[in-house]
Amino acid sequence: MSDGEVAGTIYQHKLWLSQVLEANPDFREEAATPVFRWGFGIWSDKYTDPSQLPNGANVSLYSDPANEAQGLWLLERAGLIKLNPSVDKFTATQKDIVANPKNLKFTLLDFGAQPRALPDLDAVVGYAESFLAAGVSEDKLIYAPKSPDEFASVLTVGSDYVETANVQNLIKAFKDPRVQAFIADDPEVKKLALPGRPA
Repeated sequence: MSDGEVAGTIYQHKLWLSQVLEANPDFREEAATPVFRWGFGIWSDKYTDPSQLPNGANVSLYSDPANEAQGLWLLERAGLIKLNPSVDKFTATQKDIVANPKNLKFTLLDFGAQPRALPDLDAVVGYAESFLAAGVSEDKLIYAPKSPDEFASVLTVGSDYVETANVQNLIKAFKDPRVQAFIADDPEVKKLALPGRPA
């Protein structure tokens, strides 16, 4: 995208994009518009509700910082941990946990490893796309609230090309309300994603 070879991508949320740009200062990319929210939740082979997790449960989070933060946000939303209220929850780390009443233990894994590890863990916090692609049954998803705006995947374009006609047309196409309606209504898509903004 920085070189104009690709017009845009839509898989990353702003926090992940910011970490990529920080790690690669030569990249010239920016978020143009939110598109969708990946389905993201708690998966378990052993339990049907987060409240059933036992003391000392082993829970997997993603190994990259942005998605680890999203996992911690979700665990707090499920009532399993409490994060320091003075910390931006969208950049939180395990060091920001101020209450962990069930003494959860955390295992950091990458996207591909989580579905394979599900039988060996009490719960896994991850994206529906990874689990469904690996053949994990949808009924293993035990908790999945709508993620906040900060975790909406965005159309990302090259900064040097954002004002060109073709990229402006691309942005206009992704802002079309029919895109959000498709995400909300298509039976296969809605297994994986939710609308990124109102249709």
